[in-house]
Amino acid sequence: MDWSKVKITPLNLVVALCFVYAFYCLLGYEKTISGFANTTKVIYTLLLALILSITDIIFRRFIDNTKWIWLIQGSFILLITIMIIIFQKV
Repeated sequence: MDWSKVKITPLNLVVALCFVYAFYCLLGYEKTISGFANTTKVIYTLLLALILSITDIIFRRFIDNTKWIWLIQGSFILLITIMIIIFQKV
């Protein structure tokens, strides 16, 4: 595999964190406080990872410059995080 063609992007890092969290829930370390079962958390986390992977592929397809990918994807992650926090407060 040619490692020079591999692009590490912010969405790739978030997808990796989703997989780590899903594995963490599968091992049973996550205590269920919110009322969701661990299986439900794993399914939602893997679904989020799938959506983020597709989004990352779309971003990389249309944007060639790595600097712009980092800027746009970082802004995308920040925007989504802020929206999640706002919707949890409402």
